[in-house]
Amino acid sequence: MNWHPKINKIPKGSFCRKCNLLWVCIIAFSSLWMSCSQNPNSTNVSHQEVIQDSSLIIDEFRSKFESQEYLCLISYSNECPIAKNYIKTIKTLFQAYGKQVTFCLLDPGVGSKPISGMEEILFRDHSLLICKRYNIQVYPQAVLVNCLDRKVLYTGKIDDRAIALGEVKSSAEKHYLQDALKQLVTTGRVAVESNQAVGCFVGDLTLKQTE
Repeated sequence: MNWHPKINKIPKGSFCRKCNLLWVCIIAFSSLWMSCSQNPNSTNVSHQEVIQDSSLIIDEFRSKFESQEYLCLISYSNECPIAKNYIKTIKTLFQAYGKQVTFCLLDPGVGSKPISGMEEILFRDHSLLICKRYNIQVYPQAVLVNCLDRKVLYTGKIDDRAIALGEVKSSAEKHYLQDALKQLVTTGRVAVESNQAVGCFVGDLTLKQTE
């Protein structure tokens, strides 16, 4: 008896379909490879540019506001009704302590008109780098910094007038920032280190109220 190997018949047309599918995969892979090889560092360049821009912003802030011993940073925007209620208080504190402490009005990326007479100390923090650096979550929020050792001495309310969004008392009973500034320039220390500031959330144009 003659033995013949069994030959599986290939269904008609299946081989062509497999060849076509293979060519499609090869062409797609080639196109992807050429696209990546044309600009292999596109993602890295973008990342490097972001890092470079961030460094420039931080360097600009440091040279302008952190070159002296103490910094009083106040997040402010006239887009927030609570912040607008503090214009007079901020100007008074600036006039009283501006020669001993460096002041900065920090616009938290919303586009703010500076307080009259304080145009030179406005810093527009569009990327919120400075807000994140000092954990500024609302505006207005005050932060006192010892720039020599990069230590936050006080962060929180300007005073206790702000109760909630749209609710601001006519007079203050506790003057947190004023007391902290006075203690800072006389003793180099601050008694109250922090409290919860009340204002408009940074980055939130709906002006939500803090809890």
